[in-house]
Amino acid sequence: MEVNDYIRRTLRIIDQLAPKISPKYLPIVRDAAGAGAWDLAISTLVGAVWEEGVVITTAEKDALRELMEYLQEPLTRLEQIRTSD
Repeated sequence: MEVNDYIRRTLRIIDQLAPKISPKYLPIVRDAAGAGAWDLAISTLVGAVWEEGVVITTAEKDALRELMEYLQEPLTRLEQIRTSD
């Protein structure tokens, strides 16, 4: 994955999951993305989904996995997130 593709995918998954996470985390995710701190935006988004017990689709989880792997981040929390399908 190239950097521009990574950024596009990051923005897309943030938009998809934004309605599902609480206002506690949403500004952090959006501010990080707006500042170009994509790694912080994705890790915070995954942490929020995990901590809040948000159920996401398998496609959303796969998208997050690809981004986390690109960042070489551990998948521990991601693997514990439940999917709806």
